[in-house]
Amino acid sequence: MASLKYQVLIEMRDNIIDYLEKEKGINEDALKAYEDGPIKDSTEEIKVMRERERIKLRDRIFELKRHIEVIKRMYPNE
Repeated sequence: MASLKYQVLIEMRDNIIDYLEKEKGINEDALKAYEDGPIKDSTEEIKVMRERERIKLRDRIFELKRHIEVIKRMYPNE
């Protein structure tokens, strides 16, 4: 019985990790779009805005990676 409950937790863990991995991928794709290079004839204000957005995306990606690792360690495959 305990093994079955743990198996359900493992399945939930895997579903959560799959979701977070997809979110991380979306953020990584968005970051690539911002890092592809500067837009020609951009104003300084637009450059500053793009840099702020890059910083936010990098932070989100880092946080998602941390969450994924914590969840993996909470319920190891045993």
